[in-house]
Amino acid sequence: MTRGHVEIDGRIDLHGTGIEQSRVRLFQFVSSMRTSGARLVLVITGKGESPFARHTLHGSSHFHTPERQGRLRRLVPEWLHEPEFRAHVAGFQPAHPRHGGGGAYYVKLRRPGRSLS
Repeated sequence: MTRGHVEIDGRIDLHGTGIEQSRVRLFQFVSSMRTSGARLVLVITGKGESPFARHTLHGSSHFHTPERQGRLRRLVPEWLHEPEFRAHVAGFQPAHPRHGGGGAYYVKLRRPGRSLS
């Protein structure tokens, strides 16, 4: 996985989706992929915005405003640790740059029928 040479069984792009909708979509995706026998999926969160957004009406030197950091990028690992998700997820790690790097995660799914021990 560290070199990006993995076979991804499915992918979901949550980038640009609201928080609650993303959580629901992610859970449905993870549970359906596990049921279908998938072992490794890619969850794309996006990297978030840069720390400052340039105010376009006043040029580059005025009105820098703090921009929100990638909320999905921060929240997805928290969700994957929740008991509801842990029933389906064996582990996860940031993706290789060819698969999205810091804006995506590889999620390893449990085998169908196996539960937490």
